Amino acid sequence: MLGGLFGTRRFLDPDVEDWHLDTWRILVERFGAEVAVRDTPVALPTREFFPPTDASGHDKALHIFGCIRAIMQMPEADWPCRLEPQPRRVTGERVAEFVTIAGDQDPNGTFRIQPDGEVVISYAPDLLDDPGVLVATLSHEMAHYLLASEADLVEDETHELMTDLAVAYAGLGVFGANAAFSFQQHGDAFSQGWSSRSSGYLSPRSWAFALAVFGRLRGDDGDMGRHLKPEIEHLRRQALKYLDRTPDLLAGIQPPAA
Repeated sequence: MLGGLFGTRRFLDPDVEDWHLDTWRILVERFGAEVAVRDTPVALPTREFFPPTDASGHDKALHIFGCIRAIMQMPEADWPCRLEPQPRRVTGERVAEFVTIAGDQDPNGTFRIQPDGEVVISYAPDLLDDPGVLVATLSHEMAHYLLASEADLVEDETHELMTDLAVAYAGLGVFGANAAFSFQQHGDAFSQGWSSRSSGYLSPRSWAFALAVFGRLRGDDGDMGRHLKPEIEHLRRQALKYLDRTPDLLAGIQPPAA
């Protein structure tokens, strides 16, 4: 589709990049009438978007969930659903006397529609100690809800990837990108080990491209760079330069201003 770039090196694998651009067109066409990209806030980990709370446990999750609803413009009255914690999961396994490998195998969150039509979103309760990943998780599950009414999108084999891109479309891409992958070595006097956790489905490079596209379609990036992990911000800046060199890539995606 976009192969005629006259030798310009693609930022992503050509097939992946074409999918990104096609999906942005779909999101704008399906949901742009209600919320245009230019009117979407750039949600950041600040008091403006997530006011402080003294709540703890599930009440804290409900507070964060309410903030996400407001950002995504999906109020309870129009998008009813129940939020529930999953059973607490075990995150570590000792494989030798002094070595522990930890990896989260259970999902950070789930989205399901009950036989009676009730929508239920769940989250791993240990994410309450990592609010940024909790926001990314709940945003992803709400994006599932957003797409649920579009049968062809739900049935598409790239649905989970599309759901991540919908998070970027809804303005919460900073959280999704920062949570895309983390790797941490840990140790003490008695054990050592490594923990890795991936959140979401897009790769960090794909997230960087998604954020660059979002900023260009929106007209500005809301100063998101100050809140991105350095490696993601570095990739995003590369993606922005790439988009500047290939302005035709975004032609026709954003509807003209009214």
